[in-house]
Amino acid sequence: MRLILESKDWVHDTAVRILKIHICITTTETGSQAMAFSPFKFLQEVRSETAKVTWPSRRETMITTIMVFVMVAAASIFFFVADQLLRFVVTLILGIHG
Repeated sequence: MRLILESKDWVHDTAVRILKIHICITTTETGSQAMAFSPFKFLQEVRSETAKVTWPSRRETMITTIMVFVMVAAASIFFFVADQLLRFVVTLILGIHG
């Protein structure tokens, strides 16, 4: 019972922190009014944040892509073998002759 209450307190505390962060972000320097939405300023901020990103090289992208395909192939082979093994065990247990 105590764990449930602690988790509810944690959820409440987290929600309060998120709300405080949201209020801090949406207020101006004076803290009295919410900021107005400016598409031009938003695009400027997006552009400045994008400039901070370290983009991977073409070689890094190709290596990562190849590794993803290798891992997908390995996982598919593993799950195929596991499925066939489970099928064999279940047919033995149930006595199904196919």
